[in-house]
Amino acid sequence: MPKQTFFNLPDEKREKILQEVMVEFRDNAYDLASINRIVDRSGISKGSFYQYFEDKEDVYFYLLQIIGEKKLQYLGPTISRIMDIGFYEALRKIYEAGIEFALEHPDYLTIGNRMMRDGGSIVRKLQEKFGGQSDALFSMLLQKGIERGEIRPDIDVPLVARLLMNMQMTVVEYFFEKHQEAGYSKEILLELNVFIEMVEKGIR
Repeated sequence: MPKQTFFNLPDEKREKILQEVMVEFRDNAYDLASINRIVDRSGISKGSFYQYFEDKEDVYFYLLQIIGEKKLQYLGPTISRIMDIGFYEALRKIYEAGIEFALEHPDYLTIGNRMMRDGGSIVRKLQEKFGGQSDALFSMLLQKGIERGEIRPDIDVPLVARLLMNMQMTVVEYFFEKHQEAGYSKEILLELNVFIEMVEKGIR
């Protein structure tokens, strides 16, 4: 997390630094991202950077936290109703929110995809810190689906939860590449319904 000195900055300066942090990690793998470039474009000294953040890992994790909080705003309405709607409807809403988020925040999608492709020790740290959260959400959905008779009870819940999580990333990236120029539309929902029906027939 940033130091308090960062939060004491004027809003405009703080947003400028975060914008340049986003650009750096959007355009470069973590190992190749440069604090020097961030401070040069932000108009601050390197000494000031270390008054605001511990190191590159600290500012990277903070950026990912911001992205996660922003995405949660899209998922929030579904998560709040998750116990009251069926498994496949919840799955559809989660994927739908992910697609809408990606189309409205393409830079964040690029950062997330780059992170997963780059791998390395930083990804392992992230998985240790946050990796279980998505698995837990899908595992909970699957358990409720089994209890309601929507899903057969003999599936390997942890395995299917991991598959659904990884599938979500692939599906979001696919729809983003296909529809990024046109933006969010009813056509996406129709195509997503076809995909969800395929998932339903495969694990019911």
